[in-house]
Amino acid sequence: MSASDCDDRPIYDVAVLGAGAAGLVAAIRAAELGARVVVFEKNRRPGVKILMSGGTRCNITNARGLAGLYTPLALGGGQLVDADTLKQMSAVSSAVGVDATLLIGLRLALGFWKSSDNRHGPPDARDSMILSEEAFGHPGMGGSLGFADPGAHMAFGYTMNKQGRGVCLNERGQSLVDAVYQALGYRTNRLGWWM
Repeated sequence: MSASDCDDRPIYDVAVLGAGAAGLVAAIRAAELGARVVVFEKNRRPGVKILMSGGTRCNITNARGLAGLYTPLALGGGQLVDADTLKQMSAVSSAVGVDATLLIGLRLALGFWKSSDNRHGPPDARDSMILSEEAFGHPGMGGSLGFADPGAHMAFGYTMNKQGRGVCLNERGQSLVDAVYQALGYRTNRLGWWM
């Protein structure tokens, strides 16, 4: 093969291996940000594994199940983790100005996301997840969210029938979180977390 043979091949900025949920999300986000993306999948169609979940309805869980997953952690750890581990799960262990994959600012704790406020960032990087400082959990691509807040003794789950845009909470999801914290007596989130 000569160098001239390679000149006719398409050039991509990002190659994604696997067209499951994570691969599709990564490809969509990269394309939204202007990258030339190619996705490689071993199945004949993308998203086959997603379709197999929830009796072919793509339902991995619902809000009640998601909140139930976090309930033991919100109530002190139960039989899952001891008090010291729960304290570590609530503490920020890493914070980055801009995550290399998601291209937004993140604060992380032992395998979980922490409150991450990007409201004042560039227009294409304002996805945020604003919780209390003790809370930890995971946003789902397009606006879903599950988290535990041991300080408030609260577990929270939010899922949608239709995926929204973004990699963190959408405005609707964040407004639900905000309403819950306000109902619990929290006063402000201007510092990037509810207090």
